[in-house]
Amino acid sequence: MKRIVIFGVKGFAEISHHYFTHDSEYAVSAFTVDAPYIKEATFKGLPVVPFEEVERQFPPADYDMFVAVGIRGVNTLRATKVAEAEAKGYRLASFVSSKADVAPDLVVRPNTMIMECAGIQPFVEIGRDTIIWSTTRIGFHTRIGDHCWIVCAIFGESVTVGDFSFVGLSATIAPSVSIGKRNIIGAGALILKDTKDFEVYKGHPSTPTRVPSTRLLNR
Repeated sequence: MKRIVIFGVKGFAEISHHYFTHDSEYAVSAFTVDAPYIKEATFKGLPVVPFEEVERQFPPADYDMFVAVGIRGVNTLRATKVAEAEAKGYRLASFVSSKADVAPDLVVRPNTMIMECAGIQPFVEIGRDTIIWSTTRIGFHTRIGDHCWIVCAIFGESVTVGDFSFVGLSATIAPSVSIGKRNIIGAGALILKDTKDFEVYKGHPSTPTRVPSTRLLNR
């Protein structure tokens, strides 16, 4: 069994530990973060070591690494730590859930995660360090760039998503649309036309009706 060190000690690191432990060929050996951010000596029952010296205790020749950092800085912090881990000599692990529906020839690049119930059709390209959350649907010939974060969204066929973009919960991207770099597509947004780099799109939140629930429940 391969051994892995996870960068991070927050929510994404916790769920990454769960996936790698229960549905991969990896055994998680430790966590690591920058020394100023270490608050506890252990996380999930495993040691937390300073990133500045992680290669001394867990050498890259013997351990891979997964960078479990969220969308801070529109994914730039995670991208930075990915580069730093590679500079230390670590091979970056990836994860594809056994419960995901993906084409058998999908190329999974370093530090990419595809969670359970994701549906990815043939001829899709997913960049490095991209996170695909559960129930996302991606149509054929779609290209997702590097350092992206996709949360349970729906993509038509032949969509392009620029590097460092975030696509939120239940957002829908129409076929053949091109999403610019460093876009933020909010939860529930509907994108029907191409977007430019650095744009932000919000979904339409629901508003309460004038009728209280007590009237409906008493019918």
